[in-house]
Amino acid sequence: MNEVVEILKRIENKLEEMDKRLRRIEEFFEEEELTEEDLREIEEIVEACKSGRMKVYTLEEAKKELGLE
Repeated sequence: MNEVVEILKRIENKLEEMDKRLRRIEEFFEEEELTEEDLREIEEIVEACKSGRMKVYTLEEAKKELGLE
């Protein structure tokens, strides 16, 4: 029973951390407007990823590549 309570507390803490991060992201985008140039750059990056011209890594692949695993 004690273990379940501890797990639930950890889950609650993680959810609170995620909520704080999401709020910071939302605040950033509310304060900053994307310019046409920003949008064009984002579109170019997305297209490069889709076409294979830009390598996309999963989190696990990035950790391994950087020697963090």
